[in-house]
Amino acid sequence: MSITEMYYNEQLKSLEIIVKLFTDDIEKALEEKVDYKLFLGSNQEHELTDSLLKSYFYKHVEIIENDKSLELEFLGKEVDQDYMWLYIEVPNFKANQSHKLKQTLLMDVFEEQKNQVNYKYQEQVTTLNFLKTKTWCEF
Repeated sequence: MSITEMYYNEQLKSLEIIVKLFTDDIEKALEEKVDYKLFLGSNQEHELTDSLLKSYFYKHVEIIENDKSLELEFLGKEVDQDYMWLYIEVPNFKANQSHKLKQTLLMDVFEEQKNQVNYKYQEQVTTLNFLKTKTWCEF
């Protein structure tokens, strides 16, 4: 299971996204796309890891506003032995509008993958649950 926290930043008018994944799960997903080891979070981490992560993330996460896909900015990552956190920002986010979210991270690797997204806006939290059979939700 992955957990994503999304917060609307009123000052910056942006959506801030933090995705928490198991390090070994995302490493497996990325290594299935390449013919080398990534060694996530180690001093041997492959130099292409961040570009692979960005590409993977952009393929599996999409936010639609007014029938238009929003720009997602990959800010970086943190890795420890068990977890990886991805940091993403969506500039010029209109929190007062309806949005559609696709979240299929790791569903290409794990048949029973579940992804939970918690969206916080004006002290209210909306929880969205994604499965292989339900890859889009509105918020």
